[in-house]
Amino acid sequence: MAYCIVLVIFFFTFNIQAKSLTIALGNFEPLFSEKNKPALFKDLIDGVYTYIPNRNINYRYMFSNARLVRELNAQTIDGAANIFSKNEIQGCLTLPIFTYSDVAISLKSKHYTINSVSDLKEKSVVSYQRAMLLLGREYKQAVLLSKYYKEVAQPLEQAKLLSNDMVDVSIGDKYIFLHSLKNYTKDNLKPNDFEIHDIFPSVASSMGFNDQKLCDEFNEALIKYKNSGKYQLVYQNYLEKLGFFNKNNN
Repeated sequence: MAYCIVLVIFFFTFNIQAKSLTIALGNFEPLFSEKNKPALFKDLIDGVYTYIPNRNINYRYMFSNARLVRELNAQTIDGAANIFSKNEIQGCLTLPIFTYSDVAISLKSKHYTINSVSDLKEKSVVSYQRAMLLLGREYKQAVLLSKYYKEVAQPLEQAKLLSNDMVDVSIGDKYIFLHSLKNYTKDNLKPNDFEIHDIFPSVASSMGFNDQKLCDEFNEALIKYKNSGKYQLVYQNYLEKLGFFNKNNN
């Protein structure tokens, strides 16, 4: 009987100490996704919270970037993923955790040499919407001198255009491109039939929270997570899940 009482007290105490947090996530695959579907950035958050075992995380899924900021500032959630600037939010910002890798992608069979943004000149290029605005002056100058340039709303269209040899180069996040390619089944091309050209600097975003204590504990756990080596493995494992096996990419 005494043992049972101690056990009940233990679980009661644990449940009090294991405080729940509500965290909202973004809406673009494979970095974010619907509930019960793989998502790279959610896996990173889960990895960090393995070092904060007294937290129970309740996720809310498929928020636009604007809604993430709006809900965080309204304090209807405790935290939000993918916040780029402290100026966007009323709360605190963690150390950067999410890395975006905009790249140029071409068919290996074309043997293009693309070592810099200026090498996009005189090629036909497809990119995502607002890329000319977001990727800087050098990019804008290069694509204005390209044979053909188009910005599209859906990543799947980029995969189709490049796979069908209708453009020379596709510009965008490599994980999003590979995910779109995986969902495009009308040809026999595989991820390793494409060359990834790292010509853009990486861009990072953070978690935002309404309480500085939540930022502090997250930062401490994030450092431990990165030092464990597991952080980079998440990126590498997702490349392999998407069928791309170049060990030099992460």
